[in-house]
Amino acid sequence: MTIKTLRGLPRPLKKLQHDYQLLQKVGFTSSIIRLIDDRRNPLNDYCQPFQPHPASKAIIQSARQFCIEHGIWLDNAQHYITCQLFLYPTASYERMLVMTKNNAIDYYLNDTYGRDLFKSLSEAQQGAAAAVIERMSHLNENMDLIAGAQPIERANAKMLAEIRDSSPKAWFSEFLRLYNYHLEVTHRNCNTSALGYVPNITQYVDMRYHTSGMPHIVLLLEYAEANFLDWGWLNDAGLTPSLQRLHWLIAAFGCLSNDLFSFEKEVIDNGADANLLAAIALNEPSWQLTEVIYHAATMVKDILREYFDLLSGIRKQVKGLYAAFPVETSGINQHLDCIERCVQASWMWQVHTQRYKRVNSIWEETQLPEPAILKAV
Repeated sequence: MTIKTLRGLPRPLKKLQHDYQLLQKVGFTSSIIRLIDDRRNPLNDYCQPFQPHPASKAIIQSARQFCIEHGIWLDNAQHYITCQLFLYPTASYERMLVMTKNNAIDYYLNDTYGRDLFKSLSEAQQGAAAAVIERMSHLNENMDLIAGAQPIERANAKMLAEIRDSSPKAWFSEFLRLYNYHLEVTHRNCNTSALGYVPNITQYVDMRYHTSGMPHIVLLLEYAEANFLDWGWLNDAGLTPSLQRLHWLIAAFGCLSNDLFSFEKEVIDNGADANLLAAIALNEPSWQLTEVIYHAATMVKDILREYFDLLSGIRKQVKGLYAAFPVETSGINQHLDCIERCVQASWMWQVHTQRYKRVNSIWEETQLPEPAILKAV
């Protein structure tokens, strides 16, 4: 495994920001969907049937009240609290509400001392944040809290207890392991200056896979509909490797497409390099931003293409097992339906949310109209 040290490296991040400013000056814009689309399965057509959760308004109100009661409601929460409502549109009201609480807690942590903000905190703030995350990321299944636990810790334990009490023990143990690991590796300085080296692209993708939270988000597809997978049967049926790969692909699509959407917010605004485009630029310092964009988009496009191919293959394999295993295959087909909605939601939410919108964005999907007062100047 080759690791590049920081000593003697050029300043590719500054170059990336300079290139970005030049592109803005000449009015450059590009479309994420045109860069990543699989012509055989156009995303706009694929996402056409998608609708967010029908009880979204009521769930948002209840989740907002939960956040206010625990002192974790942020001004921009209205832009991220909708995420789970896109991801699990067929979940029951009760399960959808607890998953929305999970989403709200995770985004609160991200927007308070997440990977692109941590370096900007004072030394005292970093120490306090690290202590909270240390406790949260080691929370056990009994939800034991210290006497002086912070409100975010109490909210987190309450939410997790709800999930624990409405799911199988083995499933919850795996969920808690993935969720806690996500908290541990995400809410700290993930920039190369803190890591002490420049991760290669494979290393970065692995890190981003976990910082995104996508592994436990994918696991929640089972929880959402109380359709928990029988991995013993899947293994006997020869479906385990393909389904595990499919889970990785939908997670990778979610987090790496998000790096395109959040590039301006994270790299340009916050000067962070824990982003796919920045990771590519650090590994290829001579590349122009347009080359970096093309390479990043090609990676996402390849993931999307493999997803469609693998999903089709699994569908055919499951169909062949239906006569002998009608109950098991029905459950798998239900899960595959959830997977499709998850991919649709990953795209639709990022286009829908105001979280990444801005005037003069280089992305057509995140472009906001210029205010009239500026046009008149």
